[in-house]
Amino acid sequence: MSMGSPGPTFRLQEQPPFDKKQFIGYIKKFIKLLTAKLEGEKQEEFKKSIEGATKYLISKIKDLQFFVRESMHDDSSLVFAYYKEGATDRTFLYFSHCLKEIKC
Repeated sequence: MSMGSPGPTFRLQEQPPFDKKQFIGYIKKFIKLLTAKLEGEKQEEFKKSIEGATKYLISKIKDLQFFVRESMHDDSSLVFAYYKEGATDRTFLYFSHCLKEIKC
């Protein structure tokens, strides 16, 4: 997972919160769809990291806000946000394997 600010170009829209059961249903589908799109080393890297990332997100499920991009397709990733203790700005979490690098 990666952390960062969504910035104005991400055009994120907040979604209703998930409970634990809904989130597990979402993440199972997401893992299956993303794994099929990744190749070789990236697929192995994703498989090694997704379990820990999933456990972390489940542990924070009650504190998370859920966002999608404006142009979300069925296989797009959610973006997660929460407030670190004492913070006034949210911390955003992304699945790095879903990000595309764009040179500006």
